[in-house]
Amino acid sequence: MGLDMYLSSAPKIAGMSLDSVLEIGRNFDRLKQQQYELYEIVKPHIKHFEEFGHSWDSIVEEVIYWRKANQIHNWFVENLHDGVDEPLFREEVTKENLQELYKLCVKALKHKTKPKIHPSSILPTRPGCFFGSISYDNFYYHVINETKTKLEDVLKNFDFDTHFLFYECSW
Repeated sequence: MGLDMYLSSAPKIAGMSLDSVLEIGRNFDRLKQQQYELYEIVKPHIKHFEEFGHSWDSIVEEVIYWRKANQIHNWFVENLHDGVDEPLFREEVTKENLQELYKLCVKALKHKTKPKIHPSSILPTRPGCFFGSISYDNFYYHVINETKTKLEDVLKNFDFDTHFLFYECSW
């Protein structure tokens, strides 16, 4: 149990919203049998995954995974979900969103060694059932540093023109 958070990717398919693409992705086995034309549109985007002795096909790919990074979750809740935290939600993420979060990570790390600004005013923690520590300690900064590094990679390599990026959480 706890706060699990994902930044995931799905292909942009002409004329389809993120929700439509994800709905098709959840049902492409059925589509293969019933709606051949729609399956053929999705088929080039299906990837095969194998991990821990399991295999599956999906059009969704995990980009970043966090566990109990409540300060990062709080940022997504406040900036993309109107401040309303729910046990399960999904929001599309833009390049601009990631650039803003990246800048805040850099700012928080800068003020770790010279604390002119308390981290709670940059990336505040969010308490919750099994959300992990809300202390501004070494783990807090470790999560921010990892997030900064991962966001650098996404901002450099992710193709926002051909793929949706979205945040999901579960707790």
